[in-house]
Amino acid sequence: MISIDALDASEREPPTARQAQVLDALEALFLAEGFRTVTVEELARRLRCSRRTLYLLAPTKEEIFMRVLDRFLARLRRKGWEGAKAAATPDAAIGHYLLPAIEAASKISATMIGDLDAHPPAKDIWVRHSRERMEGLRSLVDECVRQEIFRGVDSYLVAEVLWAGLRRVLEPEFLAASGLSLGEAVAELYALFLDGLLRS
Repeated sequence: MISIDALDASEREPPTARQAQVLDALEALFLAEGFRTVTVEELARRLRCSRRTLYLLAPTKEEIFMRVLDRFLARLRRKGWEGAKAAATPDAAIGHYLLPAIEAASKISATMIGDLDAHPPAKDIWVRHSRERMEGLRSLVDECVRQEIFRGVDSYLVAEVLWAGLRRVLEPEFLAASGLSLGEAVAELYALFLDGLLRS
């Protein structure tokens, strides 16, 4: 089983241009269809590459998926911070910080969510990513409170409530009962968070 540390180390060595293309194609496929049922042979056929090309990314299908997932989530974190830093005001920074996750959620299928939930190593990476995002959110909320854009709120409580909400909307039974897609549910949750709970 590949470790999170090993995944981080692999991403410190940039992929070749061809590997980046393959990783992008794998990401689109996994987000839409999950990873548990597809075989390496089928991946190679659909991506029009050799199995060797895939195994150069990682030694097993599960580890290939883990590398793709870690790369995908790292990009979301990076885009969130880039958007926040470019924002004109601290409250606008929060919106820009959250936007990449809203856009990404619209691409994630119910099958992918189920596969994540059923594969503990992948779920661990998702949880770590989400926790890092919540820590970033806390710092942005604290800045809004400091500048009196938001009323005095506890940023730890805010982040934990949002984290709990995100965990809930990721559950397949919630999406089925609500009739919302994941993208719609995340967008609604963030709108409630920004416009309903925090703004004075």
